[in-house]
Amino acid sequence: MFKWLNKQGVESNKGFIVQTVSRFVIEYRQNSKKISLQVEVDYESSVDKVTVIVNKSSFIKWDDGETISQGKQAEIIQNFKDALEFQGIELIIED
Repeated sequence: MFKWLNKQGVESNKGFIVQTVSRFVIEYRQNSKKISLQVEVDYESSVDKVTVIVNKSSFIKWDDGETISQGKQAEIIQNFKDALEFQGIELIIED
C-alpha cells in the first residue's frame, strides 16, 4: 500500500520511498540507502500515461557505491515499478 508524500513521491508500507527530484532523476530510498536513477521520459508511447525509461544497470549500486545483490536488485525493480504504477507512470527497463 502506498501513501502520497506530495505530488512527486510516494511511500510504501514496505519501507521504501520513490520520489521524483528533477525532470530526469527519480530517487529510490530504503532505510538510509538511496539510488538516484537517471530516467528518460517518453510522453508519446502511451496516450493515457507518462512512461519512464531506465537502464537496468542503474540498479547495480547504491549512490554510496555499495553493490546491490541480484536478489535485492529484483526486489528494488519490482518496488520501483509498483510505486510508479501507483502514480500512473509506466516503467520500461532497458538492458
